[in-house]
Amino acid sequence: MTGDSLAITDRIKAPNPFKALIGVLIPIIILALPPNLDPDRHFYLYYIRLVWIGLSIAACLFILINALRKERQLQWGTDSLIIRKERISASGIKAIYIDGPIVGILPDGKRIVPVNLCFRFTEDTAAGRKRLMNWAEENEIRLKYKRFVRWL
Repeated sequence: MTGDSLAITDRIKAPNPFKALIGVLIPIIILALPPNLDPDRHFYLYYIRLVWIGLSIAACLFILINALRKERQLQWGTDSLIIRKERISASGIKAIYIDGPIVGILPDGKRIVPVNLCFRFTEDTAAGRKRLMNWAEENEIRLKYKRFVRWL
């Protein structure tokens, strides 16, 4: 430890997966509805469709596994955060996005919020959000209250 006071912890969990699941399930349904393509006549379309359905099913599984992860802890330090046992220094954070109950931490050099840095508070969300705003202000990190792009 670098001398940080890590006494304060909050419980966090992965965001609710409903929007992402719907976004992935709709293409599966659309691709499954048309009549079967004949692989002899439409060789490329047939295999592109199979690959797309396979990737969509894999994405659904990934979303469900991420949603079923156990609650973890967010530990507050003076100049760093520990999220799911991963230390992130304040100097390595480009911005913190807040989209309703979902919080995303965007590291420097990234354009999309990684899955492991996207979470929601599970207990006392108002106090957790207030601590987050104070911590970001103390460490001069921009807070953005808008939708953000994240991996599944």
